[in-house]
Amino acid sequence: MDLRKTTILPSDEKGLAQRMFRHLVHERAHVLLVVLGKGSEAESLVQRADRLSGLPGEPRWVCWARKPDHIRSVVEELKDDGDLLANLDEVRGFALGLADSVRDAFPRSESVPSLVRILFAFMRAERPEGE
Repeated sequence: MDLRKTTILPSDEKGLAQRMFRHLVHERAHVLLVVLGKGSEAESLVQRADRLSGLPGEPRWVCWARKPDHIRSVVEELKDDGDLLANLDEVRGFALGLADSVRDAFPRSESVPSLVRILFAFMRAERPEGE
């Protein structure tokens, strides 16, 4: 798998995964698409999102949390006005804006997001807060 702008969180060290995720969210100026879980569907979503993340200096970035429970406590701290992450187990991924708020989510009840759907998630996350 050829990934250029994806951070894969460790699945064997919960504390390190939390620290890395917290750093990506709060310390880096990223529009972040977070993929949750493992398996072929998660891998496909990661690959598609990475292809749409743009050039290295651009703000789009992908984070793959193969063990979502490792980052659950950090995710629960995020601003989620639309209640998109009410049940993290039912979400295959979500997009965060520059202000660290949840702007879009991919429910597991839907098929693996297409390139167009992922692009729209990035675009929603890039919109200024309040739009």
